[in-house]
Amino acid sequence: MVDNCSQQHDGTRKWAPRFDYILSQLTFPALDAHVPVDHKLFESFLKNDIHEVLRVCATLRPSVDIAVLG
Repeated sequence: MVDNCSQQHDGTRKWAPRFDYILSQLTFPALDAHVPVDHKLFESFLKNDIHEVLRVCATLRPSVDIAVLG
């Protein structure tokens, strides 16, 4: 699907490997090793303005999925 849109294609190809690395090489090993969670950092994440931005963007999404079959 992302191959049909150059913006999504570039974003996915760029960020997917980085996100995978963060989870598989940093986050999961830290959780397995019971590294203490930085609660101040987590609270900062939860209070970040981006959540409101994403909430508004989500309201702009069509109520149905759009697909081009061909």
